[in-house]
Amino acid sequence: MGRLVMVAGVVLFSGSLYALAVTGVRALGIITPFGGAAFILGRIPLALAAARGV
Repeated sequence: MGRLVMVAGVVLFSGSLYALAVTGVRALGIITPFGGAAFILGRIPLALAAARGV
């Protein structure tokens, strides 16, 4: 689950910024915070696994 959320976050965050830069359509910038939030949420299971030593 964590991997999927992290991948979705990276795709949404980076993809929206790339699309914004290439197309200039400013409405695509509204997607960026959702991608950032998903990226952060994807790091939580990673941090928990690291803390457990898995």
